[in-house]
Amino acid sequence: MSEKVHRIFKNVAHNYDFVNSAFSLGVIILWRKIGAGEAMIGKRRYSVLDIATGTGDLAFEVVNEARRRGKEISITGTDFSSSMLGVARRKARERKARIRFELGDAMGLRYPNGSFDVVTSSFALRNVDDLRRFASEAKRVLKPGGKFVFMDMARPDSLPARIFLKTFWTIIGAIGLLEDREAYLWLVGSVNRFDKHGFARILKDAGFKNVRLRNLPSGSAFMVTGNK
Repeated sequence: MSEKVHRIFKNVAHNYDFVNSAFSLGVIILWRKIGAGEAMIGKRRYSVLDIATGTGDLAFEVVNEARRRGKEISITGTDFSSSMLGVARRKARERKARIRFELGDAMGLRYPNGSFDVVTSSFALRNVDDLRRFASEAKRVLKPGGKFVFMDMARPDSLPARIFLKTFWTIIGAIGLLEDREAYLWLVGSVNRFDKHGFARILKDAGFKNVRLRNLPSGSAFMVTGNK
């Protein structure tokens, strides 16, 4: 990850959860439930790696979904920001959730080949410097036949949705809901720049099978899934 991205996430770690909720109109909770449900389809026992876990919200939702479905999991969340991990660990203590949160970079994961049944990542793809390397590392640490579930935000496909979000995000900036203007400009710009269809092609080029891209409710978020 770039030094700029590292600085931005260090500065917004204390209110990152609020920022995500505001930028998604609160729908991010539903998005994570959908992603966690997708991750838990199939086997009874899972080892899961949540890449760029941030404050751990997807990892917590995966734990909740596994409990609801009666599945057994071991889950690790890794992130390059110690500030974000500090928030995640505090939340884990408060919720008594058994999740390992470890410092690491998505560009060079510390785990051996074929370590996990499922690899997930939510709302971090826009921060990745090299998506091809990200895809390669995710594939490397997956077991044969293992599944990935990646989510993020990108410019909506429909013009009305694009106009609505542009107006809404302008209001957020105007009323100062995000204290750090650099972070605000970067977040908005990264959503508008991200090419979700191009990312799906990168995953196919990396050798993943059954790559499927679909929009999530509201149209500004997407989920892409597939298998090693």
